[in-house]
Amino acid sequence: MADKHAPFIALALSGGGARAMAFHLGCLRALRDRGILEKVTVMSAVSGGSVIGAAWAYGESTFEAFEAQVVSVLRRGLQWEIAREVFCSWQGIRIVATLLFTGVVSFIIAVALFVLDRGRRWLGLPTGRLEAALVAFSRLLPIWGSLTTAFEAALARTLFGKRRMDEVVQPGLATIVNACDLRTGTAFRFGSERSGGWRYGDIVDGVPTVAKAVAASAAFPILLPPLIEKFEFQQKGARHTSTVSLTDGGVFDNLGVAVLEPGRPHDYAFHHPVTHIISLNAGGGQFEGEERHYWWPGRVARSFGAVHRKAQDSVYQRLHKYVETGELEGFGMVYLGQQDDRLPWVPPDLVRREQVKDYPTDFAPMSSKDLTLLASRGEQLTHLIVDRYLADIAA
Repeated sequence: MADKHAPFIALALSGGGARAMAFHLGCLRALRDRGILEKVTVMSAVSGGSVIGAAWAYGESTFEAFEAQVVSVLRRGLQWEIAREVFCSWQGIRIVATLLFTGVVSFIIAVALFVLDRGRRWLGLPTGRLEAALVAFSRLLPIWGSLTTAFEAALARTLFGKRRMDEVVQPGLATIVNACDLRTGTAFRFGSERSGGWRYGDIVDGVPTVAKAVAASAAFPILLPPLIEKFEFQQKGARHTSTVSLTDGGVFDNLGVAVLEPGRPHDYAFHHPVTHIISLNAGGGQFEGEERHYWWPGRVARSFGAVHRKAQDSVYQRLHKYVETGELEGFGMVYLGQQDDRLPWVPPDLVRREQVKDYPTDFAPMSSKDLTLLASRGEQLTHLIVDRYLADIAA
């Protein structure tokens, strides 16, 4: 156990698009007011949480300037920034070229593979080698541009510039931006100390940019394609080059706490003992049970939501157990979807759960009213949780 007089505080910012950004803004404001934010030693962020988390870690040096920047981004909406890159920069030309060449060739290969597969299965034709060759060739097709590379360019232009993951502005802070590699189905982490994944090793051909890390972490798979990148890795003393297919970190861990847990396996981003974990969760909470999901979009969305909730419940059970066994000294969860009647006490001016839980997670422009409601609830809940569970590290 680490020295109780020197807490090692970890802050985890969940996914949730613009809703998460606004909610987390209020949480960070409260943590700053309670003297905790400056004590945070490591920050792990996912998806929408990675946008605001990276803005804090790599952006403006003062909280006031950071807050003004985040509010400006939320009010404008990142959707328009992506559209600007698509229609007003070289990104659009690269996307069209990718669709015309790689898209058409991929379609032809897919049809050929379908025909060859049926010929092998139904007629016993020896097409296995040809199929393997076509699959190998398809992996070599170039990806010059996509909506996700446009997202990366928009993030670089509006927030991060060319700043690299090792260029953290906040003193004494280590950062982790979580993504998921679709090729292996495993976590892929960009960190201020190291980047990579346990299936690949550490990236050794340069330090990735913050914009690239955040774009990969926030590439919500239903709306944005994966970010296809080739890196040189070092694993067990040997170097190799591999192509990864990176998508939203929420696919693997939407809370961003897995890398922080005691005894965590296969960690390629962070190697320090944590004493306290603060989890900021922008999820909407329990389902109301009033909707019937007959159609495909609703069924898929609700199914994913149920899986995420089950996984998150398991994570929180483990974190509470770590506190009981002494592996953690403290744990606090600030949960947007928290049932109000289960709070330690209910302030008379509390922004109610029903007012914010259904706000969409897209990056559309946010009204001043919605931003105020989401940020205020985050601020109010954080003060309640600090008083109840984290008083020992507050100022």
